[in-house]
Amino acid sequence: MSTLSGRMSGERAYDDLDNFSIDNEPKQKQARRIPGSRLKSIFSGKVLVFLIFILLSVFFILLVTGVIKCSETNETVEEFQAQVQMQVSHALNNVSEKSDVEEIGLRIQEYVSQMGTRVMEKLSRNITDLMNAFSRKLESLPRPEYQYPQCPDDWTYFNGSCYLFSTVKASWSDSQKYCSIQQAHLLVINTMEEQYFVAMKSKTKESWFGLHDRGTENKWEWVDGTDYEATAKYWAPGEPNNANSGEDCAQTDVSGRWNDNDCSKNLFFICEHEARSA
Repeated sequence: MSTLSGRMSGERAYDDLDNFSIDNEPKQKQARRIPGSRLKSIFSGKVLVFLIFILLSVFFILLVTGVIKCSETNETVEEFQAQVQMQVSHALNNVSEKSDVEEIGLRIQEYVSQMGTRVMEKLSRNITDLMNAFSRKLESLPRPEYQYPQCPDDWTYFNGSCYLFSTVKASWSDSQKYCSIQQAHLLVINTMEEQYFVAMKSKTKESWFGLHDRGTENKWEWVDGTDYEATAKYWAPGEPNNANSGEDCAQTDVSGRWNDNDCSKNLFFICEHEARSA
């Protein structure tokens, strides 16, 4: 907004004020030639003070109105105020009739109106230009993957996939069946970010995910066919250990690290499927 103020202050919107004057010298000379001018001068002096008071009241009302209309352009208002005060002070020295006061009031009102109109027009143009620039910038930005995800109710979106963190327990096989019914599969962890997301979201729950070596001992396989050897591994220290020769399915422990466990054990589980765009 300071840029707008600077540019407005540079405009000489009120140069006409420099040429503003009230030429009433002939009227003053005529007044001195009228009989009874002494009494009339006293009366006129009181009227003049009253008119000056009215003029100043009108001036300040109009000035406040101008300030309200142009609150965003303080520098322009201050310049306008200084110019008007100077011209009004000069004009008051030559005021002799009510018509002169009315003319000054009308001129001030006209200048205030012009200033408000010009300021609002420029402010409107600047706001329009700013919104257009913002729209063009927004359109040029790539759309993030999470902008239009479609995940089922109770599923959580993360980095292009939907995740279901179960609230019930089941065996590893039943967990995989349930995920399949949901057109999903048990969780497959592909990145470190996904590992951290799951660890934080599972909240210390021990949960089945889609890794097992049920076909051949110590030959771990992901349920979606992802190459186990090509992915990062997050086993807890000492795992997998195939305790009691019966631990062929992988689960997350309370810290989110991996542990092998008996596939028939009932644990919470995590399903995953790719998010569908709108």
